[in-house]
Amino acid sequence: MDDQKVTEEVNIEEIMQQIRKQILARKTAVSGNSTPVINIEGKHLPPEFYEHLYQAGLTYDQVNVQMNLTPITTPIIGSFLQKLRQKLHELVLFYVNQVAANQIRVNTHQLRALSILGEYLENEDTNDATP
Repeated sequence: MDDQKVTEEVNIEEIMQQIRKQILARKTAVSGNSTPVINIEGKHLPPEFYEHLYQAGLTYDQVNVQMNLTPITTPIIGSFLQKLRQKLHELVLFYVNQVAANQIRVNTHQLRALSILGEYLENEDTNDATP
């Protein structure tokens, strides 16, 4: 029975592409954002291209800034200074988060454009190969 072992070749890249698709689909479902449609598979472009496209798809919308204040321990005026600093930081974060939202929109468009370019190049290579 050992002589009849069937050795089946495992294509790791295809398995990774399926896993990446599922992760991106889950991210879209969880975040509720309009994640750009990303083609992360192909035969003609190097696997590194699709790996970077996948990584960009995971992180394109992770532009956030959080408040990080250290406490002021000065007696008497410490609490007043702490509240003042907090309000100033909130104001800065308000404007920084507006810029971050714009950056996410730019990242979305760039990522989608790059994905479309990859699809176009894949189709061009396929069309050029067949007369």
